[in-house]
Amino acid sequence: MRPTALLCATILTATLALAQTSKPASAFDRQLVDQQQQLLQATQSKDATAVDRAIADDFQGIATNGDFYDKSDAVESAQAGAPKGTRAYDFRVVKLNDDSAVVAYNLIVPGEHPRYRHMADTWAKIDGQWKLKFRQVTPNLWSANDLD
Repeated sequence: MRPTALLCATILTATLALAQTSKPASAFDRQLVDQQQQLLQATQSKDATAVDRAIADDFQGIATNGDFYDKSDAVESAQAGAPKGTRAYDFRVVKLNDDSAVVAYNLIVPGEHPRYRHMADTWAKIDGQWKLKFRQVTPNLWSANDLD
């Protein structure tokens, strides 16, 4: 009976320690994740006007195949919308300064190759508004050969 009680106490202590070390997201982080999710939602709903407003005029992106693309390509892609079931998760914000940050997250795009992607979007505050300046899309290596 004692080993079981010791194991339970150890698990409880570890759980409490983890709960105390995970910090809540800052207001800055929440603001950037909200911007990111709004852009993703605009793409999902084929709202090319909202996508156009969210992206900086000098935006550059790198696609999964390594090719560069620009704002006009991103807006055109938004007109087609994202495939049904596209899901973004595990958002992480890397603050560069008060007016810029990288939002990294994972993306699942059903029916496309590669389906699993790591995303890194760089946001900058321009004239008081957050704008997407740069995007790097990296295929998740373990799923690079997945087929639907």
